[in-house]
Amino acid sequence: MSRPNRRERNFMEIAVEEMKLAKSEHINKVDPMVGAVLVNKNKKTFSRAHRCHFSAGDHAEFTILMKMQTDEDSFGGTLYTTLEPCTERKPPKIPCAQRIVEKGIVRVVVGILDPNPEIHGVIYLRKHGVKVDFFDEDLAEEIRIINKDYLSNMQNKSKKKEDTMTMPDKMECPSLEEERPVPEASTSDFSYKAIENYLKKKKLSYQIPSIKLWDYFRKVKYLVKRGGHNIPTLAGIVIFGEHPEVFLKEHTITVECFSGIPKDGISLEKIVGDGSGNITGPLFNMVEASVNFYKKHVTKVPRIKGFQRANKDFEYPEEVIREAIVNALVHRDYTLGAHISFRMFRDRVIIKSPGHLLRPNTIERIKSFDVTNVRRNQRIADAAFVMDLMEREGYGIPGMPSQLRNYGLRPPDFDYDGGYFVVTFYGREKSAPIYRIPQETYAQLTDREKEILNFIWERGRVASEDITKRFKITRETANQKFRKLMSLNFIERKGTGRATYYVLVHI
Repeated sequence: MSRPNRRERNFMEIAVEEMKLAKSEHINKVDPMVGAVLVNKNKKTFSRAHRCHFSAGDHAEFTILMKMQTDEDSFGGTLYTTLEPCTERKPPKIPCAQRIVEKGIVRVVVGILDPNPEIHGVIYLRKHGVKVDFFDEDLAEEIRIINKDYLSNMQNKSKKKEDTMTMPDKMECPSLEEERPVPEASTSDFSYKAIENYLKKKKLSYQIPSIKLWDYFRKVKYLVKRGGHNIPTLAGIVIFGEHPEVFLKEHTITVECFSGIPKDGISLEKIVGDGSGNITGPLFNMVEASVNFYKKHVTKVPRIKGFQRANKDFEYPEEVIREAIVNALVHRDYTLGAHISFRMFRDRVIIKSPGHLLRPNTIERIKSFDVTNVRRNQRIADAAFVMDLMEREGYGIPGMPSQLRNYGLRPPDFDYDGGYFVVTFYGREKSAPIYRIPQETYAQLTDREKEILNFIWERGRVASEDITKRFKITRETANQKFRKLMSLNFIERKGTGRATYYVLVHI
């Protein structure tokens, strides 16, 4: 998403400050902390409120719309809310999303999506003609931190529901969202270079532009005919749009590289050099730009082959990073207006994509790399395969562990974070020696030597005394083990005399 102007950013910040004043009315359940700001159609006056502002249980949006503003003040206005408006309330209460529509609000800016699977506020609003945009990612992250207990609680409930489904193998239907017309766009908003690359891969010889080309694009649902005009669909804009963010602000990858680990925080001062930005454009360009960002900022480390160090290479295999980026773009839920997040830390890479897995895939199944090929966005996926952006269907994720193992890394982790599907790749710092040492070499170690090696990795540094106490062995035996591990170039000795200690070599 492109950066909002200072005034718009200010309203987002006010909503976040209001959120911090919110209260929970329950003692046996976790309620979300929510703040909201309503700006009138002239953008000159605004109201602000938070959960339980006046009364226990009152939602922030309800308080503003029903207790602070008249219908005239609300009509044509913009609502900034830190959490996706609700679509479910126990009667006679009316959901906030419905009230927003009834009050004539024309635009809603959302902080984060509600992880409650029963809430579909963004979809409801868009279906009723309300424009939906989203907060800046740094503010969204602040909202997630404040609401970490609520988000965690809802994710656990969703997981329990997923685990107890009576029809775990039921297939979900593909989304039709990608076939939705984008009426503000036209064929002049397509990148002819992107179309040329697609046609070349497809081995088609249409002229660009031409009536025959647009006829073909209508057949494959990249265009639709409306009022005698060719109107791009969402899929058409995603695949070929020169500036898709003009029409789909959520079609953006936010890329960031931080100097520390996630626990250190993600403030701007922790970003490495020029390690932040927003990537958009035609699908192929977004993939390449994201991979180039990764290659520019990733650490280079030595590879081990047999007993010898080889030349330095990227810490993570490029093809695995590329696969994850493509999956995020192709399989994301385009009914959700959030963007994709690509974050690099000292010890891991985290890629977040809006939406949950389509059944029969579940978090537990995908963690065991048992993946069923289910396409949410068939048109976009077809184009990705044509343009050689993806591996053979169903082979991308199952192939990741062996690719990572070849780089001395542990398998990836998969999880949900609010409304996002999250893929985490761990670097060498978080990968045990069993992954970092070639299997044929690791097999030559005794069980005790493997235990000692793993102990050094867990502790970071150890002395002879640590080993003798931990494994109940003599100092001489410990020193024998150290000598063997040093001869294999797995560990190195630091310090002298009583201050001697051992650390892993950067393998």
